[in-house]
Amino acid sequence: MNNKNNSYLEIKRKKRVLTIFLLLSLILVLVFSCFAGCKSNSLNKNSKNLTNYSLSLSFDDNTKTLQGTQTVNYINSTQVVLKEVWFHLYPNAFSETAKIKPVSNLYKDKAYPNGEDFGRITINKVAVENKEKEIIIKEPDNEVLVVKLNEDLYPDDRVNINIEYNVLLPNCLHRFGYGDNTYNFGNFYPIACVYENGSFKTDAYGSNGDPFYSEMANYDVNITYDKDFTLASTGEQKNTINLENKKQTNIKASVVRDFAFVLSKKFNVISKKAGNTTVSYYYYEDKNAEKSLQCAVDSINTFNSLFGNYPYSTYSVAKTNFIHGGMEYPNLVFISDSVTNIEDYLNVIVHETAHQWWYNMVGSNACEYAWLDEGLTEYSTLMFYKKNPSYNINVKESLNSSLSSYLLFSEICTSVYGSFDSTMTKNVNTFKGDMEYVYVTYVKGVLFFDNLNEMVGDKKFEKSLKYYFEENRYKNATPANMISAFEKICKRNLENFFDSWINGKVVLQNYK
Repeated sequence: MNNKNNSYLEIKRKKRVLTIFLLLSLILVLVFSCFAGCKSNSLNKNSKNLTNYSLSLSFDDNTKTLQGTQTVNYINSTQVVLKEVWFHLYPNAFSETAKIKPVSNLYKDKAYPNGEDFGRITINKVAVENKEKEIIIKEPDNEVLVVKLNEDLYPDDRVNINIEYNVLLPNCLHRFGYGDNTYNFGNFYPIACVYENGSFKTDAYGSNGDPFYSEMANYDVNITYDKDFTLASTGEQKNTINLENKKQTNIKASVVRDFAFVLSKKFNVISKKAGNTTVSYYYYEDKNAEKSLQCAVDSINTFNSLFGNYPYSTYSVAKTNFIHGGMEYPNLVFISDSVTNIEDYLNVIVHETAHQWWYNMVGSNACEYAWLDEGLTEYSTLMFYKKNPSYNINVKESLNSSLSSYLLFSEICTSVYGSFDSTMTKNVNTFKGDMEYVYVTYVKGVLFFDNLNEMVGDKKFEKSLKYYFEENRYKNATPANMISAFEKICKRNLENFFDSWINGKVVLQNYK
């Protein structure tokens, strides 16, 4: 009897232990599923009321041409009835007849190592709900396609717009162009213009800054290309199939500001996890490849902590032929192979990664107030170094150097032109040149954010940026949105402080 009771009690105990173990296991699964799913849920939730792009692309590297067919399931996210939809045709900025050039004289020789070459996009057909439409392209530089709708499009309603086109890639080391190592496809397809303040925004694609502006959208892209190429892209590469001498890759990207890709026959690829994000480095001739990859991972982890979670499953860093240091696109950044110093190369990786927060997730009109993303991104780079002392960057020295160089540039401009316009909010095409744009947008921008940080303190500064990110995530923000975020968290009026910096009233000689 005792033995039976003991056996019975032992069985009950084991059942209890097993039940507790199963419950704990279930809880852990739910917790990790939630953690893994929170990011995707954020995208799923915000993808519902966006324009959808379906692109079918085929690239021929012999002719340097891309054949494209796209269906745009366009949603009227404005508060007005639309009779037409406008699209940017950015590749036409690279055409021979373009009056506003994408490359300044300062960088012309570097951008065109084999002599000036030209590219373009040719629109072959436009249809609205399968009804063919007249092709209307606006002058002077043929950078805007106007699509007349069949009927009025009311707010929150959708319409399907089909566009067929050919793209010619120039031999140009730019966002859009090719060199000896890579084919860069940035800003290559017709993308809907932002409708704002009663009209579509159509700023010219000039040489200063990043002269493009768009809304969040969803992408389903099929790219066909030579089997010897490796592809780096925005979004998640879902499937690749072999087609004789070609490959075709399907890519899905939800809630992104744009779509870009790079092709190369020389790419090596290494990857590593940053939380639930797979970080990949596409490179050639890099003896510090592991350091470059780790820098990208550290950047994602640091900015996740500082600003808010990166919700995407992929992030790719691609070494490319590019005239400037780097270039940001959603889930994908270009790092120029002309940056040969390892410290500078890693700095570009950090900067471009920060743009995933201040360009992609929180957008802004970089044509009108470039400091809002570039200045903040540059200061975010210094914030990274504060959190990662192993990179051995002296932030104070960097800031002092920025101040000294800015004051010297201001002095030179004043002596040459009689004055120096340090207004930060102005159209990128009104700057006198590349250097003025850099000093007013990047250098003065980083000094401004440092002064703001000093005034409100590190904790409130970081908390304000988190709030700014959360309030404006997946939207286009304005300076007013930033001022509002800082005033709410810091509980003080900051409009005059912002105004003194942005409109050129601050006297920097008295700063620091």
